[in-house]
Amino acid sequence: MTRILHVLVCALLFGACAHEVAPTVAPTPAITTAGLLSTYWRLSELDGQQIVTPAGARELHVVLNPENQRVSGFSGCNRLMGGYVLAGDSLKFDQIAGTLMACAGDMDLEKRFLATFPRVARWEISGETLRWLDAGGKTLATFQARGTPPAP
Repeated sequence: MTRILHVLVCALLFGACAHEVAPTVAPTPAITTAGLLSTYWRLSELDGQQIVTPAGARELHVVLNPENQRVSGFSGCNRLMGGYVLAGDSLKFDQIAGTLMACAGDMDLEKRFLATFPRVARWEISGETLRWLDAGGKTLATFQARGTPPAP
């Protein structure tokens, strides 16, 4: 009887020392939750430089409208508009124009943003992040999804 009791106690002690090892799980790729079209895309990085919108200022952004294949948005001082051609992950902009408001301060960011449009060759989305790429695959601009565009 003591032998059985001794075996039981040892089994309980060994069982108490055991612990489960969490299974190794491969990282899952980012799920694309935002669509390219009809999404308000806020500019967050341009040519490797982070873009921070000052409090109370309008965000630089774009919206690609699928109904008429037009792009619209705000470039820092002026509204922008133009056409686009989309074929798979290929994206080309054409006839980008803007309003001609006189703005105080440096308009360098607006000029650099507008100069990006003709260089765009491809796009990719990961999660809530859109990247515009040149023909060589270099990231030109990065945007964050802000949902559907506000009503005009």
